[in-house]
Amino acid sequence: MDGLIDLTVRVGFRDRARFWAWGVHKMQIFSGYIALLALASAICSAGTQPEAQEKDGKSSWSASFATEYDSKYIFRGVNSLPGSGIAVTELELAAGDFSIDIWQAIGLSKHYDEWDFTLTYEREIAPFTLSAGYVNYYTPDDDHLKLGYADTQEFFATVAYDFRKLFTTKLTYNYDFDKIGGGFLELRSKTSVSVVKDRVSLEPYVSISYDFHYNSDTQGWNSFQIGLDVPISLAAHFTIKPFAAFSFPLSAIDEFAKKEGWGGVSIAIEF
Repeated sequence: MDGLIDLTVRVGFRDRARFWAWGVHKMQIFSGYIALLALASAICSAGTQPEAQEKDGKSSWSASFATEYDSKYIFRGVNSLPGSGIAVTELELAAGDFSIDIWQAIGLSKHYDEWDFTLTYEREIAPFTLSAGYVNYYTPDDDHLKLGYADTQEFFATVAYDFRKLFTTKLTYNYDFDKIGGGFLELRSKTSVSVVKDRVSLEPYVSISYDFHYNSDTQGWNSFQIGLDVPISLAAHFTIKPFAAFSFPLSAIDEFAKKEGWGGVSIAIEF
């Protein structure tokens, strides 16, 4: 009995040590991103005239918090967590043209944990909106998916064009320069149709993607996806959004991916 108690205590301390080590690691990463945001804010403030800010009537700072349920975890055409949905928490902080996004997902039927940290610079040069940035994907618990790595990193660049406010088309290229060493290109178009003025709208979208040795060891068309978002504004800064989507694998991934349909709902607060 004493041996069992001793084993339990040792295991408990070991688990707690792992937890604290993980917590310290996350705080170090988070502190680094906060420092980057502060630097970005200083750069933006130095280059922005107070008169221009007052004229626009917009604050140079903004923040949003969202929580979301997805019945499946579909990422770039592939079901990344078969047999389980995910619960997502997301925090975005913006200062001027810079923003930091912290995205965290946990498995609902499996032991899965993922943290994504994104730093973005965005600039509007009418009629285009240009953005570029860096993403760190950190997966402390992959439920034995054997990813072969705990984290990996990407650079990305996006060009968006608003066609007379009828629909927006966005072209995004991501390149994993770390563990995967591959690229991913996606072209997405989206429109918005008001159902109840300033309250409810329908936002259908369609996308097609191309795989540059990211999901597979070859390159070719990755997937075709369609979806529908239904944002419902419940208050000035509070939105609930049910959504549904379908993904169809193409030549690059059709040997291991399959047709997928999923849905969910998100709740967002903006400040």
